Amino acid sequence: MAIARCQRCGKPTSNVKPPGYADRPFPPVGHPNSGLVCGKVGCEEPGLIWLKKDEERRYQEGQRVFGIHTQTAKIRVQ
Repeated sequence: MAIARCQRCGKPTSNVKPPGYADRPFPPVGHPNSGLVCGKVGCEEPGLIWLKKDEERRYQEGQRVFGIHTQTAKIRVQ
């Protein structure tokens, strides 16, 4: 499931191998004025979308709407 992090906070890390996130972030529609903020505690910078590797493949196939980690909203990446 996708996760939001700003440019400064960067790629999410995980102790699970493989970590599973794409090598680059994807900007949400309207970035940096999209309303999406970094998901790291204490950070309120504009968020970028880090897709899981399987989501990145679907992005390359044309999908543009993905669920985010909180399950409370969806995001559209361009």
